[in-house]
Order: sequence, then C-alpha cells, then structure tokens
Amino acid sequence: MYGINNYKNELNIAEEVNIGRVIEKTNYIYTIADSNYEFKKAETVSNLKSNEVFVGDFVEYTLFDDYNLITSVKPRLNSVTKKASYAAKSFHEAENEQLLAANVDQLFVLIAADQRFTLSKFERYVFTFQQDNIDMHVLISKGDFEDLAEDIKQKILSVYPNFKVTVFSNLREESLIDIKKLFLKDKTSLLIGASGAGKSTLINNLLNDYKMNTNEVRIDGKGKHTTTTTKMFYSDNLKSYIIDSPGFKTISTTRDIDKSVLFEDIQKLSLDCKFNDCTHTHEPKCAVLNAIENGEMSEAYYKRYKENLRVAKGQLRHEQRKKVK
Repeated sequence: MYGINNYKNELNIAEEVNIGRVIEKTNYIYTIADSNYEFKKAETVSNLKSNEVFVGDFVEYTLFDDYNLITSVKPRLNSVTKKASYAAKSFHEAENEQLLAANVDQLFVLIAADQRFTLSKFERYVFTFQQDNIDMHVLISKGDFEDLAEDIKQKILSVYPNFKVTVFSNLREESLIDIKKLFLKDKTSLLIGASGAGKSTLINNLLNDYKMNTNEVRIDGKGKHTTTTTKMFYSDNLKSYIIDSPGFKTISTTRDIDKSVLFEDIQKLSLDCKFNDCTHTHEPKCAVLNAIENGEMSEAYYKRYKENLRVAKGQLRHEQRKKVK
C-alpha cells in the first residue's frame, strides 16, 4: 500500500527494512503509513530536521522506547516546491523554496471559474510547478458558471492548445465522472490552487469513506483556507493516492525558470536564427519573426513570450537590488 512495496523493489531495499510513507505533517509530528496499511505517529531523530521530511516522502523508521522515530528520508523521485511564504500559520522553516510534497506522479491545478483569472496567473502555475516527470492537468472548477468557465478554458487553449484543460463542477455528477478518469491507479496526485478553488470538496467527492471540512467562499470570491495542512488520502474507489494542500495567495519560485515549459516552439525556432543572441524583436533572418509572418506561430503566443521575458527581467533586477542592500 501507498506505493511502499514498489518503491522498495525499485531501489532494492531489503524486505526487513522498515519503510513508511509520510501522509501527514503537523508541526513536528508525522503520520506515516506502512506496507500493511497501518498508520503510526512518528517524530524525527535529533539529527534529522523537520524541514527535511514532507508528505509523500518514503522514510526509514524504527521503534524506540514505544516511539516511532524517522531515521532517514529515502531518495525522492521528484519534489514539488514554491517560493516560501513566511507566514507563521503556513510555514515554519524560513527557506527560499517551500517543498509542498514529494514523489508525485500527477499534478492537478484547480482554477475556480468565479475567481479572477489572467493568463499571467496560469503561466505562474506552470513555471512554478511543471516538471518533465509529473503529468500536469488544469481543472477549471465551478463549471456551473458555464460562460466564465468556458471563457477561461478558451483563453488558455487559444495560446497553449496542447495543455490538458478540463471543466467540472462539484455539483454535477456527470462532470465528476470525467475527472475521476484522470486519476491513475496506484499513482500519487497533488491538488493545488488558490483558496476557494474547491480542492477539499473535490476530494470529498473522490473518496468513499472520508469527509473533509469545507467552508463557504467569501462574497468576494476568495476562499477561507479550509485546509491548513498537507495530507495524503487513499481513494479506494480510484485505487489512487491524493494529496490535498493548503490554498495560497501568491505563486512564484526562486528556481531558474525553464522557458521551454511553455515556449518550446520558440526555443526550437531560435536555433535557426541568424544570430546566436537574437532577441526575436527586430533582427534580420529571425526564425521566430518569420514564423509569425508566415502564420506558423500565433501573435498571441509570441506576445505571451515577450511579456514573460519582461516580467522575468524585472524580477531579476529586483533580486539583484535586494542582494546589494
């Protein structure tokens, strides 16, 4: 259960070694699941800091004086991070990057149809969370606001047609059937999004035997932070593991942004530009500008590329000024 046996086999870990998976972290106390589907409370040994262990981690543990002690964190397949928030209620260790979850196979970004949407916000999600070994989906919740939901979907697909975007409503069983098909058997999924996007309600609809607390969204469309800790659940219905995470207001990363995540076409075309340092704005024999002129690339896609370059340069100048101070 919880992928433990598969993980031990892949890493050739001896059968007698106690390996568990972290399914919840509350301050410095952890809940770990073992391969027998039993749950244990655990703490870390003194030389293992709490900011080194996260939900989704496979850990080695031992029983000592009736206490379960996590002795080491096993190698991660991946980790999902964002720029750290220093609010005491959501983050306890001040670091540049806050790790949200580890060993994730699928990532579901929830965007509520009745909340303010911009392409810039969508792009920040992608730049921050997209990874090659994680299958990313965009879920537009509150699909009962049909016009708003469809408008958001078309805004995304008009510029990024290859993205996986699905509209659903927690109030419509027929749309939930389509959502359930996206969750893969024996895989681990992470749900992220702003407060009020409907993550906890969706998880309630995906689980058969557990009900999470949910709050009404404020009149201004903002959520009330129902989820305060990151926690993993098992859906017996889907045979899948689902991680819920607290909603957040800001999305960014301190890691170097890989532009090819969203602008792979421009990255490839730039190899055919006459100049290696081509800015794709005015240079002769620019493959990118030629593609736009020939109708091979949309003007909207190019404008998003230029806008993201402008924002990235501004953020870089801001970080450099902070270092000087």
